[in-house]
Amino acid sequence: MTKPPTPRIKAPKSGVRVRMYRQGHGDCFLLTFRRSRGAKPFFMLIDCGRKKGSTPADLKDKDIDMDAVIEALWVDTGGKLDVVVVTHEHEDHVSGFPKAGDDSHPFSKFHVEDLWLAWTEDGTDADANRYRELYGDKLLTLALAHEKLRALQGVGAPDGVADEIAEFLELETGHRTGAEVLKEACIEMGVAPRDISAGPEQAFAAARSTKIRGKRYKERLAGLRSMVKGEIKFLSPGDPPLPLKGVKGVRVYPFGPPRDQKLLTSLNPHQSEEFHIGPFAMGEAGAGLFAAFASGTEGATSSPFAPRFVIRQDQISDSVAEDAPPELAYLSRTYLAEDDADQRIDGDWMGEAEALALRLNSEVNNTSLVLAFELEKSGRTLLFTGDAQRGSWMSWSDLSWQVDGSTVTAKDLLARCTFYKAGHHGSHNATLNGTLDSPHANLNWMAQGAYAQDFVAMVPSNKTWAWGKSRPWRHPMKAIEHALINKTKSRVLMIEPHEPERHDAHSGAEFDAMWAAFTKATKAEEFAIEHLVEDTEPASGET
Repeated sequence: MTKPPTPRIKAPKSGVRVRMYRQGHGDCFLLTFRRSRGAKPFFMLIDCGRKKGSTPADLKDKDIDMDAVIEALWVDTGGKLDVVVVTHEHEDHVSGFPKAGDDSHPFSKFHVEDLWLAWTEDGTDADANRYRELYGDKLLTLALAHEKLRALQGVGAPDGVADEIAEFLELETGHRTGAEVLKEACIEMGVAPRDISAGPEQAFAAARSTKIRGKRYKERLAGLRSMVKGEIKFLSPGDPPLPLKGVKGVRVYPFGPPRDQKLLTSLNPHQSEEFHIGPFAMGEAGAGLFAAFASGTEGATSSPFAPRFVIRQDQISDSVAEDAPPELAYLSRTYLAEDDADQRIDGDWMGEAEALALRLNSEVNNTSLVLAFELEKSGRTLLFTGDAQRGSWMSWSDLSWQVDGSTVTAKDLLARCTFYKAGHHGSHNATLNGTLDSPHANLNWMAQGAYAQDFVAMVPSNKTWAWGKSRPWRHPMKAIEHALINKTKSRVLMIEPHEPERHDAHSGAEFDAMWAAFTKATKAEEFAIEHLVEDTEPASGET
């Protein structure tokens, strides 16, 4: 095994050094604390992943890839990580971890002491298992929809929809076709492949009761779990604040994901909660699609309606028996003519299948482990949200803890927040809008009073890549980016572009002093952007 080097990153005199790596569009954060004894820093890594092909332009030109960034992390830490936190199982958060047994992977040589995960990853948790079953039903439904779309390519299926769903299935399961997903689900249940050769509907019927879930990035998490030398903790919102071993004056509060099923699956902001992208909010996706396929019988159809509401096309003819139901005679007269063929509505589910794929992707986002770090001396807090979405934010308003004989609420902690890791790369549903008086947690709950003078946001977004895609990812969404710029007074840091940008709207002697303090505490390097949050009283001494 490679001998670990002496850590390049030094512990701060107080507070925490936050380092955002520039591996690409994704999360990889190193938090460095000073131990109460000894010279070695305490290192915590939060996520390690990126979207394929999203390497920052200045690193791509030097043929530097994800492995090179992991090697830089190795040098920075000396190969020892006291805690690794995985917020959730998506490519841009876990693809930098090795699969089990992959000793050639650059991350496999790290010493990982403890691992923190959300309660949703706990196989002994009844709520987590119930959530996995619901998610599995939806995933299987989508797999069957993909097979039907493939069969209709060129004869009625919209261009690109099958490809979009294929990308999602590959992301979650490692398989690019619905047939492969259904086949594996059946095999896992003990149904032999020969028994499911009749077609996707039969495979779907056989697989309905399996507890299938996303597989591809579970393999990465399984590999990481096999590396843990200490303990694995599953955290729930409202759990007692966690200390950091050997570090004094720091408490870690679990905020999310919520336990409430309705909030766990509530994804998109409503009305004033949203930094507006349009006049309408997204509705519940997949309901009609699920109804079309949920019977799990050979009678399942490509209609958006449950089978009991369906009249098959082969029952419609120009000669209808006298005792035929009146609705069958009506359909024969109305829809039989060739020039009226476009009046059939059994293809309406196709667009809904694409919407369901997007929704399932967001449901995994909302299982993100959300953590707030409190620096006890100054009261300053740092918020790391993963990709938590609307329902998680809504749940924070009810959180409270008993600490040293006093009640501490999430709103109290957010009011002292001077560092915000923007949720989901700054997307529309991962930072809520609102006011100080709103009943739900929102951006304006953060950094109140003197703490506002030091508020900084990091957005793990390669903006150049995300907005430059043929189908742009609005990461960060312009309205949220502008809100963060206004709230932080220009102190927003991204993966690309990675140099702090001072905006014209902010000027004057007071701002000059503020900006000078910010740039002194910030470093923009080739592999990472670093910011120091000191455990000192706010500038005015107010709390």
